[in-house]
Amino acid sequence: MYMPRKRPAAVREPVQVYLSGPDRDLLEKIAGKTGWSRAEVLRRGVRRVAAEVLGDESPMLAYLKESVAAEWPSDVPQDIAERHDVYLTDAKQSKKRRKR
Repeated sequence: MYMPRKRPAAVREPVQVYLSGPDRDLLEKIAGKTGWSRAEVLRRGVRRVAAEVLGDESPMLAYLKESVAAEWPSDVPQDIAERHDVYLTDAKQSKKRRKR
């Protein structure tokens, strides 16, 4: 008999929050507009504040900032952003030629 594997339940901890009327209305409005639960709106809000206050940021944003600040090799073409597909195709083709 096949038994599908159950996903491990995410551990969550209940938190009670008291909101003023206007804040509660705002929470409801955001949840309604996004389709997220009120809890998800609050979780995302906490993460956004953490990013601002603690300097935490998404890995992709950190990568982009690091790339902008990095010293690029002098042989990187100046039009690499506009013509990246051409350079990648050329590199792949030359790699195939080397393997032969």
